[in-house]
Amino acid sequence: MHTLEQYLSTHAVSHDLYKLITATATAGKYINAAIRLRDTYKDGKSNASGDTQSTLDTVADTLLVEHLRATGLVRTIASEERDACITVPDAQGAYCIAFDPYDGGSVGDANITFGSIVGLWERSPLGARTIGTNLIASLALLYGPRVTLILALPNHAPALFEMDEVGTFLLVRKTLSIAPRARHIAPGNMRAAKEDVRYRTLLDTFLYEETLKLRYSGALVTDINHILLKGDGIFLYPADTHHPDGRLRLFYEGAPLAFLVECAGGSAMRQDGTRILDAPLHTPHQRTPLFFGSSNTITTAIKHFGTV
Repeated sequence: MHTLEQYLSTHAVSHDLYKLITATATAGKYINAAIRLRDTYKDGKSNASGDTQSTLDTVADTLLVEHLRATGLVRTIASEERDACITVPDAQGAYCIAFDPYDGGSVGDANITFGSIVGLWERSPLGARTIGTNLIASLALLYGPRVTLILALPNHAPALFEMDEVGTFLLVRKTLSIAPRARHIAPGNMRAAKEDVRYRTLLDTFLYEETLKLRYSGALVTDINHILLKGDGIFLYPADTHHPDGRLRLFYEGAPLAFLVECAGGSAMRQDGTRILDAPLHTPHQRTPLFFGSSNTITTAIKHFGTV
């Protein structure tokens, strides 16, 4: 069975990318250890996006920053937990790393699986024509009954790794793919279903006419992980009047997960029918609606909203 390091070697990634991916995986091991030792309850403080923080939000953030900065390669580090990006002037490379270090914290105190979302760019996408420009890798780490890591590289389907008892990530599935038609649905933002009859009738169609199976955890990374491992599904998080631009973050959540989904053959769209990876990034904490999953079912959803 191949280790993560052996997988990277056989896929001929650059020395720099090898160091960045393995540093992220190592940070994930320490985050997992912190989860077993620390409480997950909220302390009343808020992060830069206005979300209430727990101890693990700040611990996970610190661990990722420390391990990635130690590579000496990262010029820009962007975290959902920080007001501004960290700039490392003496970095040997121009790489940019953006992450949500503890995604799903709102359900973490209920002992539901949550994770870390990480995107790696050759240089910062701030101000670039599209956020997908120079995006070279994406990772999702899940801290549940099993600790898993999903990795996507350009022109390769995502691969699944599982951490063994000594902390080594072992390859357990070489290829993850998403079928065109969904059998499962994870409908987020039910406030929008109350406000927008289009969303409400779409959910009625999916749940009661097409009888899609409801699979919604309350943690974005966990719901996308379900779609990837089950091989089909759709995740919806449209805008509402309180969040007309969407609620989830383009930089830390949307783009890295869109890369994973598209590498698996799925679709990752905004509510207006445009690709998430084609969106320009104007500010680090920019928000967006997110539609992820099986391509044909995503097309149906977008058409239902009347945006294409």
